[in-house]
Amino acid sequence: MIQTRPYEFMVYYTPQKEWIKGAGIKLWLAFFFIELGAGMFFVASFFNSLWAISIGWLVCAVLGGGLHLLFLGKPLRFWRMVLSSGWKTSWISRGLIFVMLFLVLSLAHIFLSRLASPITGLLMAANVFAFITIIYGGFAMNYVNGIPLWNTALIPILYVISGLWGGAEVTLGITAASGEIGVGVAIEEWIRILLIGFILIIPAYLISVGKVSTTGAASIRYMVLGKWSPMFWVVVVIMGMLIPLVAVISSLLVGLESISVAFLYIAMFSGLLGDLATRYLILNCGLYRPLLPSSISA
Repeated sequence: MIQTRPYEFMVYYTPQKEWIKGAGIKLWLAFFFIELGAGMFFVASFFNSLWAISIGWLVCAVLGGGLHLLFLGKPLRFWRMVLSSGWKTSWISRGLIFVMLFLVLSLAHIFLSRLASPITGLLMAANVFAFITIIYGGFAMNYVNGIPLWNTALIPILYVISGLWGGAEVTLGITAASGEIGVGVAIEEWIRILLIGFILIIPAYLISVGKVSTTGAASIRYMVLGKWSPMFWVVVVIMGMLIPLVAVISSLLVGLESISVAFLYIAMFSGLLGDLATRYLILNCGLYRPLLPSSISA
């Protein structure tokens, strides 16, 4: 049974609210945009698409970073989390450091690419921190032992796949708009692999969490059979998986250049919406274990 009244707190399965209700909405969106922007930079850097690299930096810094700072409540004091020893125990503090290092290194690469010759070592370092930036949200959630839906090694893997997949999709959209069909075809190969990975890891994640504990199983039922099942089946499965899969299969059959640009953008938007909904459900359906034994709380 899910907690529905205040006096049932931690007697029944209790949904967490700090990271998804009220101000927590900012953290949900911050994780999404930070990883999307870093994913765009990472993917676009392999194809030397400076426009996509620059837009990815802006998405990560302005949308993701801005929302992350607003979530902290005292944005002008964030530097205390960076300079203090909090990074030793807090993944939020570590994440801020990773994001800052990525933004500084990637901005230096962008300026050098526009004004002079880029430095390979600098780009490699920026990509290392781009990858760490993508995965850090998963580690921050994995660190929470009291919520079995989060406390699994598959969460960081899921976040890496979805972050790179989203970044590849937006990069494809940018290159398609600029007429770089050759680059778009190469990016499409990334998207195929990442989409297959996303489709495979979602059921693996749900099954593994459901088998670990009764609380994990309750979270999965809450997500796929309970209150949030319409969002899961319509937005995550149909829009987030099936529509992009149709676009990928179509590109294999007729070629990327033969696909309608409108359908390409619809598939891209559907994939991003599915990713965003997946993150929302994982945050919203995270249930704390009851403090009382099931025999008593029942």
